[in-house]
Amino acid sequence: MKRNAVTKLIDWKESGTKVPFLLLGTKGTGKTYLAMDFASSYFPQYLYVNFELNEGAKLFFENRIEEGALISEVIAAYFQMDERYLEEVIVILDEASFCPLLWKALEETVTVPLIVISGILSESVDLMRFYVCRLYPMGFDEFLSAVGSDWYIDIIQGHFQNAKPVPDIVHQELLALFEEYLIVGGMPAAVNEYISSKSVYNVAEVHHTVMCRMKSVLESLHDEKETGKGLQVLQVLPEQLKKENKKFRFNLIRKGVTYALYKDSIDALVRSGLVLRLNEQKRESHFKLYLPDVGMLSSAFYGTETEETKKAVLENYVMQTLVANGKYSLCFWESEAQAKVDFILEDNGHETAVELRISTSGKAKSIASYQAANKKNGEEYFRFGFENFYSTSVMRQIPFYAVFCIK
Repeated sequence: MKRNAVTKLIDWKESGTKVPFLLLGTKGTGKTYLAMDFASSYFPQYLYVNFELNEGAKLFFENRIEEGALISEVIAAYFQMDERYLEEVIVILDEASFCPLLWKALEETVTVPLIVISGILSESVDLMRFYVCRLYPMGFDEFLSAVGSDWYIDIIQGHFQNAKPVPDIVHQELLALFEEYLIVGGMPAAVNEYISSKSVYNVAEVHHTVMCRMKSVLESLHDEKETGKGLQVLQVLPEQLKKENKKFRFNLIRKGVTYALYKDSIDALVRSGLVLRLNEQKRESHFKLYLPDVGMLSSAFYGTETEETKKAVLENYVMQTLVANGKYSLCFWESEAQAKVDFILEDNGHETAVELRISTSGKAKSIASYQAANKKNGEEYFRFGFENFYSTSVMRQIPFYAVFCIK
């Protein structure tokens, strides 16, 4: 499956830098496959070790690092090869979070082409020492490529640029594919199941398996107490997103629970990519949490779908897409009078409000409230909806399937 992140790997290789490539992302996003596919395509040979699955490798690396050996020396010794030949291959160190001492070795100068893969990252790791890329579940454009509909991508991008509607028949085809994507999501295993079975019937089972793998990593790397609290947050998350007010409420876990009690656990969930966090503008103690993949949320709602769950799924989709695009800092806005703007896109001090529109009726009253409260009357805002591309003097309508273009 073609992944957009491969361009960052290519840029890293062509730059000639000796800085290791750090590939981050939660379990199931396809980090290992991407690294191996790149390595086999651009290098004559690659060496691979997985510290989660290979306890012997973990002990070997940690013992040598404690003795003061450089990372190139450790790798050469582990693979029983002359160190001078390492520059001709690329080394993939997978699940580095299971080998904590590895980060110490990587603080030294690295001479071998090196990809380090990690699902969870300690706050003590200095990211300035790496060429960093975070891999998210497949976006809608990557989904189109995977299912053999690449040509739609250029059409969407072209009409996003000129803000002119696509032909209606193409628009309807894209909406149908988008509805499938909301169910399947972007976890490669689920997309592969959808392609091979030509149906969505078994993807919920795949999502369940992926979620279990994600939780197992959390359990392996954190103490029992913090893991338990993190799992409680994950358990109530779909129920929270069903509500009209989607700000996270701790009373869903149990009465008397406070943010202070769960802060560290939530921070760990965010760092590991198990949840996506969206803060209220200027009030970080108020926030929403989303799952990393829209398909997993759709599966959590299976059999209980309502208008509110539909909105939650669309919110989750927009959140994961904008986070993956990486262009904007994101937040949401609410007034004392309960006017709500689901997303504010911030870039170099400029803010763009976003209205999510499920139906084709109604006026953007909350947008008007936000603009009045922040003295932004008449500024352009985005509307994401099921309608075709069009624009007015103050609003730009963007179909949900084109959100990936905002980057």
